[in-house]
Amino acid sequence: MPDTLITNIGELVYFSPSGEKLIREKNCALYVVDGLIRSFGSQDEVLSNVSGNPKEIDARGCLVTPSFVDCHTHLVFAGKRAYEFRRRIEGESYLEIAERGGGILSTVRSTREASEEQLVEIARRRLDGMLRCGTSVVEAKSGYGLTTEDELKMLSATEKAGRDHPIEIIPTFLGAHAIPQEYKEDREGYVDLICDEMLPAVKEQGIAKYCDVFCDKGAFTVNEMERIFTRAKELGFELRAHLNEFENLDGVRVACELGAVSVDHLTKSDRDDAEAIKDADCVAVLLPGTTFFLGESEYADYRMFKGEGSRVAVASDFNPGSSMCYCLQSVAIICAVYLGMTPEEILRAMTIEPAYSLGMADEFLWREGVPARVNIYDVETLEELIYPWGVNHVRGVVVGDGYFS
Repeated sequence: MPDTLITNIGELVYFSPSGEKLIREKNCALYVVDGLIRSFGSQDEVLSNVSGNPKEIDARGCLVTPSFVDCHTHLVFAGKRAYEFRRRIEGESYLEIAERGGGILSTVRSTREASEEQLVEIARRRLDGMLRCGTSVVEAKSGYGLTTEDELKMLSATEKAGRDHPIEIIPTFLGAHAIPQEYKEDREGYVDLICDEMLPAVKEQGIAKYCDVFCDKGAFTVNEMERIFTRAKELGFELRAHLNEFENLDGVRVACELGAVSVDHLTKSDRDDAEAIKDADCVAVLLPGTTFFLGESEYADYRMFKGEGSRVAVASDFNPGSSMCYCLQSVAIICAVYLGMTPEEILRAMTIEPAYSLGMADEFLWREGVPARVNIYDVETLEELIYPWGVNHVRGVVVGDGYFS
């Protein structure tokens, strides 16, 4: 593939080498050589260093930023739950539907029935859609198998879906997503299965980097999370956690003490949680699209977390039950309207902060030699990215030496 030169950038927005400052420059260009950023900034200066015959992309005076990082998704699953959405519109709650056999366990049944090849095909279509919306890195959880065989199948499908795809996938094992029907009367037995069989098998498979637990009302207890995480750490997994979506069980403190790199949802969190996250150098991952999709009125308190000095990321929580949306631009307008986040704060929360939670923040601090992950939009300024809403403003994405539009 030829090198890539993006010219006529109306506004170039990126972060300083330390990550502390957001920089906005006018009339710029960006030059990519062998899939790595070579130079960016003033168009005249960049053009003076161009050699050969790179593929030129005319930004037409529009906005260019780092591409998005989605650090909390449930990418791989089969089946649909549109009827459950209708039931929620008609008055049932998410937890009520789950208690009646719907919810996560509905998707578990469909995913168990699907072949690995079917899951790969479904996931690749979703990845294509995510890329069109400007996402270049995706964390993807298992959790709809809930048997050792089916969890391994999901992780294998995740890895295969990402092969030769421009999006980089970071797999996470989420066997502790729900108690499966066959263990309904034996919670301890299922936790035993996770610790004694699933986690060692997942480790041997070698695909998942992280272990996640859904610790909340109607899911796993803090003690169960602690046991699973302790075993996961022994096996070398890094930790992520679903916490405080429905009820504050004091799990944030425990997860942070165990070394979790991210704690996610946090709708019911308080200042003690925010302080624990900061002290542990953990990342608070907010999922406002989920709150919106569930029709709830209480959103995670972005200002509280920032006021306590916590790192804050925003992710889609793409999943079939509570957030059937993988476009982070759609989540961005929710951040602005309901969380009071500025365009600069939203971009940070969808790029370097989620990248930090995945151990790859340096790759989103632009300098010579970092991998190219660049969004080109059809709007001229960062403010416009969240102003005309309900529209995909990404015109094209540069990932490595490829351009996708």
